[in-house]
Amino acid sequence: MSSLADLLHGGATDASEIARVRDVLIFEPPDLRKRLVRFGALLILASAIATYGLLGDSVATVIGAMIVAPLMLPIMGLAFAISIGDRKAIVSSILVGVAGMVTAVAVGFILGQTASSAFDPTNNAQIMARTAPRLVDLAAALATGLAGAFAIGRKDVSDTLPGVAIAISLVPPLTNVGILLSAGRADLALGSLLLFVTNYFAILITGTLVFGLMGYPGASMVPKSVRGRRVAVALIVVMVILIAIPLGLTGRQVGQANLAESRAAQATKAWVEGTGYKYVSADVRGQTVNVVITGTGDLPPEQSLEESLVGQLYGMDVQVHAVPSQTLEFQTGASSGADSGAGG
Repeated sequence: MSSLADLLHGGATDASEIARVRDVLIFEPPDLRKRLVRFGALLILASAIATYGLLGDSVATVIGAMIVAPLMLPIMGLAFAISIGDRKAIVSSILVGVAGMVTAVAVGFILGQTASSAFDPTNNAQIMARTAPRLVDLAAALATGLAGAFAIGRKDVSDTLPGVAIAISLVPPLTNVGILLSAGRADLALGSLLLFVTNYFAILITGTLVFGLMGYPGASMVPKSVRGRRVAVALIVVMVILIAIPLGLTGRQVGQANLAESRAAQATKAWVEGTGYKYVSADVRGQTVNVVITGTGDLPPEQSLEESLVGQLYGMDVQVHAVPSQTLEFQTGASSGADSGAGG
């Protein structure tokens, strides 16, 4: 175990390393007030950036919010505190983390009120992408927790932390909760909250594991409470398992929706082939696959499309929207020329 700790840490883990990591992660005197002010300011700014990025459907802006957001600190601080068995640091990290979560949701809710009354979150790709977490999101969060703890535990790779911050989604899901609550979509807000909780506990369990493997528990001078530490880790593991269940169900639903869209698209293309219509799009809303076609003339018999989709859409209904097509012609160049000639 000691050789593994040396390999991961790049050297012996001693009291000075405990102090260094503690100074980075734990919110405590003598600089408690200063650190809380900095944490709060960065979190509010990151939450505002994330909210406007989500409302504007801007990937780059949301990524910018991930870099600024300091919410990973109290989560990693909790993982570190659990690994060394420091109850005071555990409580401090939990309180700071919860306050940060509430702040991010509040900022999203308040700024979400500024959106147009006609704002429809279901038409926003960035918002909807954070309402249906899947098992792959849990896997990504577990890997990110490993990377984050490794980067913090080793001074020579600490400059990779911005990349780790981008890899995990913490503030955007929370501000997304606020935006969706302000839009009256509590059902979608629950999906965003599940995404955050997934990332939170995944980072927590893998961070605790890595700090443990790096030898921090053995180097800590804190009076040990092995049983308490084991109980905390066991609770985290149970939470991750419980989260994996709804994630698996959500992932299954997303997979079925994608397959239903694909099958409906293929069947519709075959159905309108040789007619004056062409396929435009297909998307799933709830238990209905909405298919859009455009063109002119008579539609082929509906029965043939219905028969081709029997048993292919996981019990979903199909609605075909036929949009008439028309061509508009403008002769702006001729008019302009005439006006120009008249003016000359």
